[in-house]
Amino acid sequence: MRLALRQPLAKMYQAILFDLDDTLFSLRGCERQALRRALEGAGLLAALPPDCADSYAKISSGYWAARSADGVAQYSRAEILELSWRDFLSQYGLDLESSAELSERYWTEFCRSSALNPGAEAVLRRLSESYQLGMITNGYSDSQRGRLQAAGLLDVFNPLLISQEAAVEKPNARIFEMALTQLNLPSEAALYVGDSISHDCEGCRRAGIDFCHYCPELSAGDLPPVTYRIGDLRELIPLLRPDA
Repeated sequence: MRLALRQPLAKMYQAILFDLDDTLFSLRGCERQALRRALEGAGLLAALPPDCADSYAKISSGYWAARSADGVAQYSRAEILELSWRDFLSQYGLDLESSAELSERYWTEFCRSSALNPGAEAVLRRLSESYQLGMITNGYSDSQRGRLQAAGLLDVFNPLLISQEAAVEKPNARIFEMALTQLNLPSEAALYVGDSISHDCEGCRRAGIDFCHYCPELSAGDLPPVTYRIGDLRELIPLLRPDA
């Protein structure tokens, strides 16, 4: 357990806010599910090596990173998906004519994937007994709502703020303030749980909200100080419900 505590009494919180990707959900896991289903549907899965998902992830992540490398969108979502599939198919010598169809199939499957991180569902159900639960996530409405629906978690979060719908994204303090307004709570009454220092931690700092860093792989010595740091979502139970 890796907990960096500045405040000993977590019971002061009335609401726990969560990030989605790479906090409650494994983004790579969702991508793997979607890729496998898209390839199965096209009859291509058997023709590809077991590590093809890693190849797709490397290609796709490069395009997503380039999308806003200078702060300006380089590609639309549709362009990123089709370019990723063209490069992926080319790598394995497959017909590039199917890239558009496969990219559409992939996104449909991604929007109904549900690769939860260990303990996520049980932790949410347990915390909901004592706290209001909300979500602030960057991303697209169809993918974020679709995956929550697939996991049976869409009704858990109120508020549910998605950057595409809110027209503002983390780390802008405004999206955090929108959540506090909907909760009718001051900033000190909420805790945010997320994996990103640049988006989640920085956004919390700007909004005056305590931050719990979900960090399953990196050592605490490499990271900036935060209110709490956990390596497993299940650590939230003794942290936030010490008498449970």
